[in-house]
Amino acid sequence: MEGIFVDPQQISDVKRALGRRLAGWRKTHGLTQDDVARRVHSTRSTVANVENGRQVVDRVFWAQCESLLQAGGELLTGYDEYRSLEVRHQQERAEAARHARWGAVLDHRVIAEVAQHRQPPAADAQAGPREDDNHAAARLLAHLRHRLLAPNRPEQAIDPTRLPEVRQRVAYIHNLYQRGNYAETIRELPDTIEQADIMTRAGTGSHRNRAAAVLAGANLAASKVAVKLGDPSLAWIAADRAARIATDDTEDAALVAAAAFSVGTALLAMPYRTDSAEAVVLAALDHLKETTAPRGPRALSAQGALVLLAALVAARQAQTAAAERHLNDAHALAEQVGADRNDLWTGFGPTNVMIHRINIATRTDRPQLAIHLGEHLDTSSLPKALMSRRAQVHLDLAAAYASSSDNDPAAVLHLLEAERIAPQTVHVHTRTRRLIGGLLARERRSATPGLRALAERAEIVA
Repeated sequence: MEGIFVDPQQISDVKRALGRRLAGWRKTHGLTQDDVARRVHSTRSTVANVENGRQVVDRVFWAQCESLLQAGGELLTGYDEYRSLEVRHQQERAEAARHARWGAVLDHRVIAEVAQHRQPPAADAQAGPREDDNHAAARLLAHLRHRLLAPNRPEQAIDPTRLPEVRQRVAYIHNLYQRGNYAETIRELPDTIEQADIMTRAGTGSHRNRAAAVLAGANLAASKVAVKLGDPSLAWIAADRAARIATDDTEDAALVAAAAFSVGTALLAMPYRTDSAEAVVLAALDHLKETTAPRGPRALSAQGALVLLAALVAARQAQTAAAERHLNDAHALAEQVGADRNDLWTGFGPTNVMIHRINIATRTDRPQLAIHLGEHLDTSSLPKALMSRRAQVHLDLAAAYASSSDNDPAAVLHLLEAERIAPQTVHVHTRTRRLIGGLLARERRSATPGLRALAERAEIVA
């Protein structure tokens, strides 16, 4: 009904009903899920997810099912109804975001929860161990949380001529993060943020603007490491601070976009916040389109990072075709950038787009596509600092190989290579820790000799 906002529960109900229709028609024809998967060029797990209401996939899938099962248009009509609701809901969320500042979504209850180390409820009770079960990440987060939410303010004034030194320090911190050295990142962050904050508050005119840009950059680093260590609420707070500072105290549209990226990333890592993440990304992209500033590599890289985040959001929503469109748009932007760069610490470029293709293929239950893309990926052109990005490729390929127990040896080899490149990235990554636990549960020691030692180093109990 026009004028009434779409309820997300309504979308979920339509999705489940559509899945039940597919199951009903399949059973009417006496087919198994494997039978349908083979004939529509998909996988059994995808068909099962669709029937259970966990996934919808694209219209091509439904057209093939419609033809196979002779459903009289019922399946395609149901899919179009679902997509209509989804599009309308996305438009409503985007419109709401356009009327809000980046920080408007921040709830003071979130700050209280993070300060007391309480996390929002998990989206899926069957999702596996909480990140708090990762003792190494928990120790690092406790330190970061305390220093960010209850910082010590030095009483003495800070010499404003030291701003270039602090700016260099922020770049160094981002470098540490991108190399996967999260412990050192957290050790360096709080004092640097405090110094940049004092310089911003004490500064005037152009000096204040420059100091604010440094302060926003420091908070972006804090947001990224908090997401990586499994505390998206803390990441949200840091990203919101970066966004407010960049918007109010700088005239840097690319930095504002980079801050929006971190807000969206933190929201995407939270349960039940996928639509909010999408709204932030869409609003940020619209804002960039309206900006008349020159479109150099920094702005293109910030835009490219947002488009890649939009692809991840679409993948989370099981909108594979939309994710593919975003990936293609990101590839076009990467071609404009012309090389693998690291402007605004985005690591954006052609290779990073391919890395995201592999990640999304893994997340959307297409392991063979991920493996195929991985075979053709060359990361040698990435900036040297992007060690954790290189490790991420091996983590995604490990997950792809582990989709079949026959490929467990290859999965373990990729895990070990990721650990060689960036050990902390492997040891604190939630999905990877669950993957290692799953491999241990079906372990064949003769086939996977390095698995148990890896689990011990990551403090994972068999």
